[in-house]
Amino acid sequence: MSCSWFGVWPLAALITLAWIGGCECQINYRLSTNLRPSLYSLSISLRDNTIVPNSPATKFDGEVSITLQTSLADVKEITLHKDVTLTIIQCVLYDAAGKQVEEVNNARLTSVEEAQQLTVGLNQALTANVTYTLFFKYFGNIQTDTVGLFSASYIDEAAMQTKWVLLTQMQPINARLVFPCFDEPTFKAKFQLSITRPDSLHAISNTKLEKTTSEGNNRFTDHFEVTPIMSPYLLAFVVSEYQMRGNSTLSIHTRPAYNQYTEFSYSVAKRVLPAYGELFQQPYQELGNDVLQYATTPRLSQISANNWGLIIAKDNVFVEQPGITDGWLHKELTIRNIVQENAHMWFGNSVTCLWWSHIWLHEGFARYYEYFMGHQLYPDYQLDQQFLVQTLHQALLFDSQNITQPMTSAQVNINTPEDINYKFERIAFAKAASVIRMLSILMGEENFKTAIRNFLKEYRLSTVTPPMLYVHLTENWPKEQDVTLNSIYYDFNIKVGYPRIIVSLDEDNQTFRFKQTRFLLNSTDGSNPNLRYTTPITWTTNLGRNFQNLTPNFYFESDVPFYWGHMNQPIDWIIVNIKQAFYYRVHYQPPLLGRIQKALIKADHSEIPVENRAAIIDDLFNFALAELIDYVEVFEFMEYMSTETDYIPWYAAYVGLEKVARRLTPQQLPNFKKYLSDITEAVHAKLGVSWSASDKVLDVYNRNQQVSWLCKYQTSNCTAQVLEKFNGSEKPSPDYRETFYCAAARTDGYDRVLELYKKETNYIDREIYWRAASCTRDYRTHYQNEILGQGNSVDLKMVGLAQLYEQNPDLVTPIFQMVTENISQLNDALGFNWAKTAQALSDMAEYFTTREQQQLFSNFYKQSHTSFGSSAETLNQALTKVEANVQWAEQRLGKLVNFLAQRNGAGGLALASSLVLLK
Repeated sequence: MSCSWFGVWPLAALITLAWIGGCECQINYRLSTNLRPSLYSLSISLRDNTIVPNSPATKFDGEVSITLQTSLADVKEITLHKDVTLTIIQCVLYDAAGKQVEEVNNARLTSVEEAQQLTVGLNQALTANVTYTLFFKYFGNIQTDTVGLFSASYIDEAAMQTKWVLLTQMQPINARLVFPCFDEPTFKAKFQLSITRPDSLHAISNTKLEKTTSEGNNRFTDHFEVTPIMSPYLLAFVVSEYQMRGNSTLSIHTRPAYNQYTEFSYSVAKRVLPAYGELFQQPYQELGNDVLQYATTPRLSQISANNWGLIIAKDNVFVEQPGITDGWLHKELTIRNIVQENAHMWFGNSVTCLWWSHIWLHEGFARYYEYFMGHQLYPDYQLDQQFLVQTLHQALLFDSQNITQPMTSAQVNINTPEDINYKFERIAFAKAASVIRMLSILMGEENFKTAIRNFLKEYRLSTVTPPMLYVHLTENWPKEQDVTLNSIYYDFNIKVGYPRIIVSLDEDNQTFRFKQTRFLLNSTDGSNPNLRYTTPITWTTNLGRNFQNLTPNFYFESDVPFYWGHMNQPIDWIIVNIKQAFYYRVHYQPPLLGRIQKALIKADHSEIPVENRAAIIDDLFNFALAELIDYVEVFEFMEYMSTETDYIPWYAAYVGLEKVARRLTPQQLPNFKKYLSDITEAVHAKLGVSWSASDKVLDVYNRNQQVSWLCKYQTSNCTAQVLEKFNGSEKPSPDYRETFYCAAARTDGYDRVLELYKKETNYIDREIYWRAASCTRDYRTHYQNEILGQGNSVDLKMVGLAQLYEQNPDLVTPIFQMVTENISQLNDALGFNWAKTAQALSDMAEYFTTREQQQLFSNFYKQSHTSFGSSAETLNQALTKVEANVQWAEQRLGKLVNFLAQRNGAGGLALASSLVLLK
């Protein structure tokens, strides 16, 4: 939704917007709220052949009794959700005493498949406010994809068998694939689940196991305690041969071979849950469930799922194998996922959004606490700083395009499954977390905590809309603030996008001016460029250097075009949006940007914090992407990084550099290589290519990216050092292994890395060695022997081919020529699959940067496209993309290419220090 409202935002307007219901389309996807369930008694029976080696069953049997009431008289239809894959065998309506009211024959069951709705026609009208039970007997499908009730396989290496696990993923609207239900978040109810399974398996669900009864024939039924009142999408269960670590209230369940590797994840789980209870002053058990379990899965559509009492995640989230997957980066993955999913126990499970149009009430808070609760518990990872480059910058990029959306959409605009999936985008996660962070800073820590605690307590086990949160935020909004919460909350919640604050310094060096405009990557993409926002402005100068005070100096109100500031004496520079606390970009006009660069070159970067250094870099790359400045200005500014050693600014730099480096031609890469070698001088001198047990976490991450980039572009100070280190026998740390061996494989280390791959038995390290070996510059040998050979899977061959040119961008032309000399060889190696072959070539074409490469591809397409059948369209689309990429580089990088050539021809940094930027 694009919004163009201006002025003060009345609370009533938000309430109206949030509560709008209905749909103006032909199909009504929403259910009536006049009928409400209160309890589901659900029985799932797994058929005898449900889990056998190499052959999971495809069906399950189910019975569900739904206790419900209507608030209206003369209701003769009950409409609820049911997927087409469920087959109803029997439908009966009972009264509160369990007496049959009527059995509904199939002729009175009508479906709207597109809306996934089932309507039960009744002969006798329901009485208002009287309890009934609607019973269904049915059977359904065990899915092959990761929705509803589905199966996933793994190899039990001890038994040399394929084992299967059955598990669920109901969010957002997949409960209807498992049982007929009112599958919207507003329809909260209790659930009583029982699962009948073979003797060899066991089941876990949201709540504790109450009892197990024998059904005979080596079959048993597990009965679980009644859940708290919750939305249908939160129901979950897992049926497997898993083993447990922990106890009856906190446990991790995983395949037996992994059980010994869950010690770290279990230690994190034990810390996180009570930390939230203390923060919210509402212990987890008081929410209504005293069990919290974690279960792993070989596959899931996302990393993890936040079911109440049963968090399900991919295997690698909870499993740390010593020396293989127990590096800092992997432990951070474990920490962040457990912290995030625990937050959902309060945000989403206890307090639930009324409708998916404001899913940010779940996901935004969970993402926010993922970083800031994570930082509180594990400060070594500096997640508070990482939040900027991994979440805030991601949000700013997405939110500057016409594909963006508001945090809160009108309910009337979110109806179809596609609409709902649309809301599960970066805005609900990354932007919402960034706006929540902004509000917490503006309010102050204690005010914000009080507001959140009161909100969670008032709406425990309820559904909510954004105005309900707004009331608590307003009650705790600091009285000394210059503006009310009203404007800020509206401007960053209901409006799309965000501001670019343009900062300029007058010739007297005492007067500075602020101007606001909406930032768009493409001002002609149809987005509304006239939106303005009530924006908190903080700044400090070289005279004060106060980078700790985040209280706004003033609010740039949305209806004011300019603001001026004046200092009592001249300043050298000004930094705006201290620590990038607030959600906007800052555009420093010349000569101010050059003065900031001079300040950054000085000792300790003139105390300018890493957050602002990273923000300036990210902003500049995006301004260049939007054609507001030329890339030359960005690269000139980045010369300061020859003194930069911190990870956060370098993270931002490499995100921006990737977009440019990928578009440089092989002939232009040597000048880029020289530039890269120069600006990484200090960080490479500090970190080198060796690892140490005393490394700080962010230094480990930083070394990884430095060596990856420097060796990819073959800077001599990287490749020579790696080869020297590689000749020793010490094994790199898990975080660094792939980067280091990849760098070694580009040199004389290829044969040894390939040998390590062939001897390795652990599949994780084995894949690392394979990807690393595929970095070799001896591309023809690797292609002929390993990719066209018989010893590897199709997936590994696809990865290996991509590594050859991605890690050696100057070789993409000869690699393409080699592959297309006999394209049938590649097709045969990829399982006689022209679709995969076309995809492999399409992926390679993304790295084409010249008209000559484009012509090579075009000639190949003309000569060979008939062999690809319908997959030739993939090649045709790739040709279109190549044209767009080459054209973009020709139009946008000409000045930069000349700059790099002139710079390197005149002595590198000596030239750069005298360029226009610093004048």
